[in-house]
Amino acid sequence: MHRDRFDQPVTTVSARAAELNDAAVDRLFALQGGAEALIDAALEEDPEFALAHCTKARVSLQRGETAAGRLWATSARDLAAPLPLRERRHAEVVYLAIHGESTALQAVRDHAAAYPRDAVPLSFALGVYGLLGFGGCNDFHAQQVALLESVAPAWNEDWWFLASLGWAYVEVGRTAEGIGLLDRSLALNANNANAVHGRVHGYYEEGGVAEGEAFIAAWLPSYDRRAVLHGHLAWHQALFALHRGDAERALAIYRAAVGPAAAMALPLFTLIDGASFAVRSMLHGHPLAATERRDLADFAAEHFPKAGVPFANVHLAMAYASAGDSDALDALRDKVVELLDEGRQSSGPVVTQVCDAIAAYSASDYASAAAFLDEALPELERLGGSHAQRDVLIDLAIAAHLRADAAPTARALAERRWTRRAGHLNEAWLRRLG
Repeated sequence: MHRDRFDQPVTTVSARAAELNDAAVDRLFALQGGAEALIDAALEEDPEFALAHCTKARVSLQRGETAAGRLWATSARDLAAPLPLRERRHAEVVYLAIHGESTALQAVRDHAAAYPRDAVPLSFALGVYGLLGFGGCNDFHAQQVALLESVAPAWNEDWWFLASLGWAYVEVGRTAEGIGLLDRSLALNANNANAVHGRVHGYYEEGGVAEGEAFIAAWLPSYDRRAVLHGHLAWHQALFALHRGDAERALAIYRAAVGPAAAMALPLFTLIDGASFAVRSMLHGHPLAATERRDLADFAAEHFPKAGVPFANVHLAMAYASAGDSDALDALRDKVVELLDEGRQSSGPVVTQVCDAIAAYSASDYASAAAFLDEALPELERLGGSHAQRDVLIDLAIAAHLRADAAPTARALAERRWTRRAGHLNEAWLRRLG
């Protein structure tokens, strides 16, 4: 019986296939390229290696190939049917998660309780776009910490687990603890883009604008532009530049690596980062050129012709609003309401409140925008995403109150955030926003 690098027994006729599967999982977890070639080589060694089919499904999903991922997950479950219980349950979790089944998250929790070091099933619950992040809960960051802490005694010094728990700690305000774990992860694997990303969030939350920007500038040039997080890390770099008042540099970074003309990321990432940056740069008084905003709206319409998950929907609204496309914005809002009525928006009403706020702000109805956002702000975590990503909506609320002649309310919103987190969003930022 072979064992994987997490010390779990795996059924395969080939030791080489087991090694290649491990290498593919490591590439997958480090958010580096090369996982597909490695897992394909593993499957050549052993075409009936069930857990390699699971890994292939996970790799396909990360590449945005959902249909292919579902096929691989189905074959994995079929091949695992005669195998030991752990491998059968591993394949079942992968199947449920990739097929979007409502029981997937509980299956992850149950599997983690029984097999705390079985990393691939656990990974489906993690991150801001995982089962917890898109589950519609208003405490998903805390739930993620609880899940990871429940299995932590089994892990010790593993670079993937340290990065996962470290970033989870950063998002619940345990920033110093999180940064310590992320730094340990990077010491073990300096190429772990997942840990780099979490560390950037640590700089953001602690207000380390210059330090965070320099950290990305030093690490990003060695990262493949086609890798999953390249555009998103550049987005963080652009935000740091924007927050320290260097709009020219921020816009240059957007044009070189973030916007649809340059990014090589999944369309979802490009939509979210591009639309968010368009709104932030506008709020800072340095909007994208009209042609760039139109390009962003066209990209959104091409790749997301239908309303989908709530976090994507609010960014579609931002993209259309930034281009002044009220017809597209109205059509999106109507479809989101329809999906909500059908029970197909996990976030609940907050998604329509945010879409209404964006539409009102775009129409210069700042009082209505402020009112919608006041309702939405306590429920923003239901949308998914990180604090840094959702901050654009707090920024928009502050700007709406300022433009609705409610400066004391705007200041109170800003100061309430500063006392808890994101200290770089300070007095100078509020003056620029006004």
